[in-house]
Amino acid sequence: VDVLSVKEHARDVMLQYLPVECDILCTHPMFGPDSGKNGWTGLPFVYERTRVGSVVLEGGDNDNDNDNNNNNNNDNEEDMVGMDRVERFLSIWEEEGCAMIPMSCARHDAYAANSQFVTHLMGRILGAQGLAETPIDTKGFQSVLKLVEGTTADSFDLFYGLYRYNKNSQETILNLRSAMDDVVDGLIAKDQSQQQQKQQQQQQQQQQQQS
Repeated sequence: VDVLSVKEHARDVMLQYLPVECDILCTHPMFGPDSGKNGWTGLPFVYERTRVGSVVLEGGDNDNDNDNNNNNNNDNEEDMVGMDRVERFLSIWEEEGCAMIPMSCARHDAYAANSQFVTHLMGRILGAQGLAETPIDTKGFQSVLKLVEGTTADSFDLFYGLYRYNKNSQETILNLRSAMDDVVDGLIAKDQSQQQQKQQQQQQQQQQQQS
């Protein structure tokens, strides 16, 4: 069982290096010591039944997909024992109240790049600006400071891992750069438009005065 924040890389490594008789369950509890300190009820727990009883299962995005694979492949006692072992592990989290989310590793990483990684990315970018409390902080800015504090408290190695081992992260960075350019271009265009309107008004006033 792995509990890493990036799933496809971990899945590939385990399938490559672990012996075929080793069951593989890829998981990601979407919470940590802080967010889970008051209990796990309702907190998401993402998982993919990857290999059970030497059979590699196709990563499904819902329980029915995985169950269909299980029914097709559980033709011998070894498979049944392995599946029982997997289900008993998952039941630990379910009994603690976690929201159990079956999901393929590929889909998890696609979602995570635009949620977990972009959160850490924005926190690091804003933190690099040296943002600090002021006497006139708005609630929105206080939330920004909490984002910076929460993301920069994690190690840079964790942040790097989210980037390095999720193939979707580079696209997230490119999209963020493009979005920032679009927003800034919008500000510049608005400024230029207002300046042109002001110049036109001034020209009209001059023409009226001359006439």
